[in-house]
Amino acid sequence: MPEAYRLRGNRVQPVSHSHICTVANNVGKAFRFNKRNKNKLDQVFESLFELGVILNVIDDSEWLFITKGHCDPSKATICVPQSIYDNACIGERDALAVMLHEMGHLFLGHRPVLHFSNEPAIKEEDAEWQADTFAEVILKNMGYQTDQLSFDFYM
Repeated sequence: MPEAYRLRGNRVQPVSHSHICTVANNVGKAFRFNKRNKNKLDQVFESLFELGVILNVIDDSEWLFITKGHCDPSKATICVPQSIYDNACIGERDALAVMLHEMGHLFLGHRPVLHFSNEPAIKEEDAEWQADTFAEVILKNMGYQTDQLSFDFYM
């Protein structure tokens, strides 16, 4: 019998890889995440405000660094430390991966579900796997190497 999947995040509605790719490709096009813009992304991130997203950039001295970023989809809020935001704006791959990962939680509509399911979890129900996949699709489209991409999020 195969080993049960171990969730890294909240258990959410299952979403297929192809659906995540479609959403990520659409978001990437809408926000112009492409090779030409990857060094000037501050305007791209600021455009999130037009959608009602709150981007809370917190001074590094106040960030606990338990996680690299945090998203609360129910409040349409993304919180990141200043260093992650600044580096993402200039296209640094790892920082950009964090920003895209947090955006993935929003655009994939993550809401915790299935808390008391008798069925073992599958990766398609893992909010972290979904957000990682979302970020990876956009990063690939921007020309970044994504092999063995891991965001090392902690709960």
